Amino acid sequence: MEGRRVLVTGGAGFLGSHLVERLSGRNEVSVLDDLSTGSLRNLEDCHAAVRIRKASILQPKALGAVLKGKDIVYHLAAKISAAESVEKPRDYWRVNVEGTLNLLKGAVDAGVRRVVFLSSAAVYGNVETNPKVETMRPAPVSPYATTKMVGEFACQEISQLRGIEAVVLRVFNAYGPRQSADSPYASVVARFGSAVVAGRPIEIYGDGEQTRDFLYAADAAEAFELAGERDVAGETLNIASGTAVSVNEVVRLLSEITGDSVRAIRKEPRAGDVRHSRADIRKASAKLGFVPRTSLRAGLERTLAGFRRR
Repeated sequence: MEGRRVLVTGGAGFLGSHLVERLSGRNEVSVLDDLSTGSLRNLEDCHAAVRIRKASILQPKALGAVLKGKDIVYHLAAKISAAESVEKPRDYWRVNVEGTLNLLKGAVDAGVRRVVFLSSAAVYGNVETNPKVETMRPAPVSPYATTKMVGEFACQEISQLRGIEAVVLRVFNAYGPRQSADSPYASVVARFGSAVVAGRPIEIYGDGEQTRDFLYAADAAEAFELAGERDVAGETLNIASGTAVSVNEVVRLLSEITGDSVRAIRKEPRAGDVRHSRADIRKASAKLGFVPRTSLRAGLERTLAGFRRR
């Protein structure tokens, strides 16, 4: 993609900053972020011309102003913890549903051509069928997952009613540098990486044989870029590696990379955790030409290096 006027909501966050870094310099990129979880530090490696507006998707006027003249909007701003959403369902509904509706309305009013909406593998719920295929019926089991499902429906409806192009991306377990490990709801790779660098034991819930589909952040950003320019209006696509890896294998790789045995504390399994998760990425491959490029080992090496730098 080159020469486009792009807005990234949540652009100072983990995945948002990787996307901004990828697009900046070749496009006119603006970021809207309230910095509640994101950080300007995440944008240090981006092109200096990136325009940053500190504001929330819950502020229609600010949103409308930054949407003016944009060709493509990547909507990443959201609250993202399934566990936290059980404790704070109203907060999640307000940001993830009302905020998305604000974004879609503002995009229509501003004449934006395409909105790329970041959804989540969480919409598939606890269904054990693998791999997960886009045609499967959503079965959310948390307020977070429900808000993402509603966001998908809103994108489909606004596209049909108002003609704006909408693309839905169901992202699986993305990881990489700049991912926060500070929250009790942090992802497994972020928690493990932070603990290893700090010399702390890692915590494994259950037997560690549960599997996840891990995707390196830079690969995810490439898929996002492709979704903004390819002929995929109206499509819903899984964005993942297409490979299932156990938590124990992640620990083994970390031990191999560091040259030391990683200490682990075993804890009781967490209620509601999905046992196995893997995406079918054939549609993304066919429609986007998306091919994950980073092996898990290489991605973990870069992630650890990122934690050490910080």
